Amino acid sequence: MKQKYWLWLIIIILTLLSIPGVLARWNVETGNDTYNTIIPFKEINDLTKEDDLSLEETLTRLHDAGLTTVSFTPDSLAKWSSLDIISKYEKRELEDIVRFHEDADNLVEDKDGFYITRPSEDYYDDKIVSEFHPITINIGTEELYFIDEEQYIEDELKSLGINKEGNNENGEELSDESAFNYYLGYNQLLIEEVSNYGFEYVLRVENTELNNNETINNIIDLKNDDTSSLLFSGGEVIGYPEKADIQTYANRLNEAGFDFYSIEFTYQDGLATLASELDYDVIRLHSMTIESDAIAESVQRAVRAVKERNIRSLFLHIPGIGEASDRLETTEIFLNRLNSHIPTNYHSGEPEPFQDIEIPIWSMISVLLAGIAFTYLSLEVMKKTWIRITGSIVMALLAGMYLGTGLLASLQAFGLAIALLTAIYATLAAKDGTTTMKGIMLVYLQAIAISVIGITIMIGVLNGDSFITGFAQFRGVILVYVVPMVFLALWALWQPLNRFYHHMRSNFAAEMKKVVHVISNAQVKYWHLIVLSIVGIGFYYYITRTGNEGVAADVEIIVRQRLEEWLYVRPRTKEFLIGFPLFILATYVIGKHPRFGKYLLIPGSIGFLSIVNTFSHLHIPIYISIIRTGYSLVIGLIIGLILIYIFKWGSKKLAKVWG
Repeated sequence: MKQKYWLWLIIIILTLLSIPGVLARWNVETGNDTYNTIIPFKEINDLTKEDDLSLEETLTRLHDAGLTTVSFTPDSLAKWSSLDIISKYEKRELEDIVRFHEDADNLVEDKDGFYITRPSEDYYDDKIVSEFHPITINIGTEELYFIDEEQYIEDELKSLGINKEGNNENGEELSDESAFNYYLGYNQLLIEEVSNYGFEYVLRVENTELNNNETINNIIDLKNDDTSSLLFSGGEVIGYPEKADIQTYANRLNEAGFDFYSIEFTYQDGLATLASELDYDVIRLHSMTIESDAIAESVQRAVRAVKERNIRSLFLHIPGIGEASDRLETTEIFLNRLNSHIPTNYHSGEPEPFQDIEIPIWSMISVLLAGIAFTYLSLEVMKKTWIRITGSIVMALLAGMYLGTGLLASLQAFGLAIALLTAIYATLAAKDGTTTMKGIMLVYLQAIAISVIGITIMIGVLNGDSFITGFAQFRGVILVYVVPMVFLALWALWQPLNRFYHHMRSNFAAEMKKVVHVISNAQVKYWHLIVLSIVGIGFYYYITRTGNEGVAADVEIIVRQRLEEWLYVRPRTKEFLIGFPLFILATYVIGKHPRFGKYLLIPGSIGFLSIVNTFSHLHIPIYISIIRTGYSLVIGLIIGLILIYIFKWGSKKLAKVWG
């Protein structure tokens, strides 16, 4: 007992020494309080094609509603055609149109290409002339440009050191595309027009092997106070798949003053390489479509992203269904509600990457030592000294591997082990049970204290820029939900299983024959199937509701929304409604009926494994997890005490009935 006391004292001291690292993360999270809203220019411009909405009116209304930023993709003739800046005619198409016109002989016959109308704006006209060197023809009063596509592609490939067959100097084949889709840089005319309305702008960056250097130069030339961040388009970053190219481009753009966005729930090839090269100086972005028939839900989704998941940029898509005027009005309503519902500790503006989390090396060593000692102490449940020693040695090896090599996987394995042990050890604080109110409270507080220490170790270990930005994650969410419950089930059933094992071992063949006979001749009743179905559905729902991919039922969503409105952050349903109440009840019942109480402790473990899971979501601010867990612990305690009262009342009633 004295050894255990001193070991706890050492763990507490080492855990306290790890606090500076945790506080560093806290300060970085709370200090980054600016978010922005982005809408693609194309979607804004599409609104102006209907209902007599002008670009001027649309931009003014969106700015007044609170939109901060507009995104732009690179230009091409195809994009200009979609913006009605030019019109395109294929050779055969125009030949059919002017077949009987007096100027039909002006058409180009001996070259492959296409025609475009000459734009009225000098900016576009100069760009076409300088880039494509078109042939000018006249059809009546209409002036057209003919783009000699074959000659243009040949000239472009030659300027890039690529032969006519489309192979680079290494002989690698490169895909060529129509001149109609070729990169023409960013539309400075539209960017300046949008900026005049008070918007900042974000440039979407595409990975096109033939144009990447030109893209980088073009982006750097556009750098000013109205743009400081870049968002990659498609499924890969610029320079992919060449790691050296990704690093070179990333450093050039970073030195020019650009930051980068990472899109939540979207994997982009090469982004992890880029982020690592820049010490994870990225801004977390959430992309979503505003739902016309569910504006309130859309607003709550956006608010949760900023408040609960360290999202600092909301990329918004205008509703795609309905009249343009109605879609614009819906977007205005959303923006107004969003800015009024966002907590006051956040403000709209130009977001920045999180500051670097500075973790003193002595703080990291302290938390690793605390984890090793915690492992030795928590494994006392196994009642085998060699298991405790072996477990501690494994944890020490993982810690040494990380300190020696910086291997993140070893740190993630260390954190997973602490998470599993914390959930199990905290739950088993109730293993002896008690029937007094004071005893129940002491057990509850002991379990909470174990959880606090274990969680502090876990988040102290899994700490740093890569974790807060979501590039490095806690591995083993499903294991945290399953392993503790399986362990508790084996613990509760150990004695009957052990008796059964020894009974079977004495005469295995005969006993198995009896078991097979009983099972094969057993009558299956409807209520058996119903119970099995309920258990199966419940287990399936429990597992599929874990992690980010879990889908909540409609009723649960409504309850969640109300709880968020009342409490700022909603507690987890499985914690305050199932896990903690059953833990409190199990503590009491074990004191009365140990065998039955142990069975109750199996679902009672849900509360503590769930709060471990809450803190393992490392992109969620620490203070949010603390508030959420605090609500669950208090509400769960109250419901648990009510369950004890109901249990007592029910026991008395049954005692009278059964005499």
